[in-house]
Amino acid sequence: MRNPMTTTRARGGFSLMEVIVAVSVIALLAGVLTPMVGSVVEENKKARAADDCKAIAQAIGKYFEENRAYPPGMQADATYNYANPSYFGYGAEVLNTWLYEGPKQYLEKPIGNDPWGTPYSYHCYTRSNPYMDIAVFSHGPNKACESWDGSLWNKGKFSGRPRRLLRLHALTETRRRAA
Repeated sequence: MRNPMTTTRARGGFSLMEVIVAVSVIALLAGVLTPMVGSVVEENKKARAADDCKAIAQAIGKYFEENRAYPPGMQADATYNYANPSYFGYGAEVLNTWLYEGPKQYLEKPIGNDPWGTPYSYHCYTRSNPYMDIAVFSHGPNKACESWDGSLWNKGKFSGRPRRLLRLHALTETRRRAA
């Protein structure tokens, strides 16, 4: 005879309570980790955009050092040209003609879109001092052109976050030394 005190029940699966606890733990972990992963991804996008802007700006500087003029851009003017998809329908990719596809490659890869799918913008103005400058910038996660403000440009300033904008004062110095 079997002793009822020593018998064990045969288990064929998990009890309802065990399933509820397991699902609750998974939901809690997902709730905690999802924002952390999202912010890491967003920070990586910002870092990539900053790196791309820096590479484009450095390529413009190298082009100037070798040609003693900036790429003329869509305006065919090496002293004043620009590209901003918010205003003109095209971005800095127009510089590929001079920086990537020309006789010498100044970029490792052609200029494309920023990590959020918007073309990069640039502005080149070298006609007068003290506002000679080159700016390359991304429109960021909200795809709005918040970094560009012509009235601030005339004062030598920009709005927006510096990680999304690269201003090259070094190019001004390069241009002065060459003159």
